[in-house]
Amino acid sequence: MHTPLRSISKHLKAFATVDPNNLSASDKGFNLVQGEWRSPNHYMDLIDPLNGGTMLKIPNTQLDEISPFVESLAAVPKSGLHNPFKNKERYLMLSEVNRRVVECMHDPEVFQFFVKCIQRVTPRSDAQASAELKVTVDFLENFCGDRVRFLAHSIRQPGDHAGQFNTSYRFPYGGVGVITPFNFPIEIPVLQFMGALFMGNKPLVKGDSRTSIVLE
Repeated sequence: MHTPLRSISKHLKAFATVDPNNLSASDKGFNLVQGEWRSPNHYMDLIDPLNGGTMLKIPNTQLDEISPFVESLAAVPKSGLHNPFKNKERYLMLSEVNRRVVECMHDPEVFQFFVKCIQRVTPRSDAQASAELKVTVDFLENFCGDRVRFLAHSIRQPGDHAGQFNTSYRFPYGGVGVITPFNFPIEIPVLQFMGALFMGNKPLVKGDSRTSIVLE
């Protein structure tokens, strides 16, 4: 997506590739797979309800294009990218990711950017779009510092004879899928796939195509 931005925010300039106030058929969405943003072979038009024209072009990924996604999921073992016994530094790394996202989202221009993105693809008032975004930011704030690590806490109970204990751990599944609806285009997918990441999973995320620009 290549619409020029009229922004003075360094945070916004670092990632934003559209201007939600000036979307057009020249704007296109991408798929993120194996660490790269890739164009699909096919696109479909997202109709602008304000004028009946094309708001932007969104990926229409076909069955014969899914191999990179399947391979990416298959590369992650059932034990996940991290768990209570391996790569435990990733718990703190993800907490630091959350801290930086929260810092960015507290930039008023970034916050309003997402409010406008939500409003362009869902019928929302300023208050409704802002409320959805605030819940998302609050969630990320809750998982800064040591909170991701604490989320993986174990439970230990005494057994029924000397030397015996029962210990349960929160383990990942490995590759998981997150399929989310249109009505909360950022809150639902972010809470679900970030929770999956916190526990060491590799999530394949499919938001509703009509609102995918917000998630991207």
